[in-house]
Amino acid sequence: MMDVAGTLPVLRLPLLLAAAMSCATSSAESGTPTVAVVVQHALDAAARVDDYTCTSTKQEKVDGKMLPLERFVLKQRKTPDCVYLKWVEEPYKKRETIYCPAKYADKIRVHEGSGITGWFGALSIDPDGTFARRGNRHSIREAGIFHVLKEVGDHYARLSRGPEQALGERKTTEASVQDQPSYCFSFDERDSRTEVCMHRTLALPTRVQTFQGTADLVESYTWADYHLNVGLTDRDFDVGNPAYGF
Repeated sequence: MMDVAGTLPVLRLPLLLAAAMSCATSSAESGTPTVAVVVQHALDAAARVDDYTCTSTKQEKVDGKMLPLERFVLKQRKTPDCVYLKWVEEPYKKRETIYCPAKYADKIRVHEGSGITGWFGALSIDPDGTFARRGNRHSIREAGIFHVLKEVGDHYARLSRGPEQALGERKTTEASVQDQPSYCFSFDERDSRTEVCMHRTLALPTRVQTFQGTADLVESYTWADYHLNVGLTDRDFDVGNPAYGF
């Protein structure tokens, strides 16, 4: 079915096993903040966000095949934890999904916008089941930016205490991600590399990409058009909301 990555995005990043971290240099390197500063700003920003809406994309390689790009609207609330997603482009246009661990018996509520599955109306799906995980690298439990930021913070903290104690002094690089000014850095493993970009002023994720080896893209997630602390309520995560198609 679906996940984000997160997600919508969603998102479980392959960060925890990283042995080292590197950051590319640029001609403007001297003017960019260090990795330590960018990570701390991101963690501070996450603590200030109770809920948000944004547009998000995900593209993943599953079973050796790169799947089509997905674009969706994402709503997420921190407490109680809930996510809502609505796909706005093919191949899953008009699909809607709600997941709140403490609601709907810990099931994903989803309806398809078209096709045979859409004839059955809203479905209740086990988030850990085969149907929910089909065509996805990650679980919906990892959807949204809160999971991404926690993973980045935890990973950085572990590496800072290890052999790579100087990683925080490394400079980030500047990038434009969907016209969003961003600071980027990377976590390197023996067989993979994960690039993380944070919004220059919001300090929230704009892109996360994981590569197998040095150049083989296996997953990519973006977030844009943030609206923060908009006051999302239970109605925003209710299949009975008349603005939704459940």
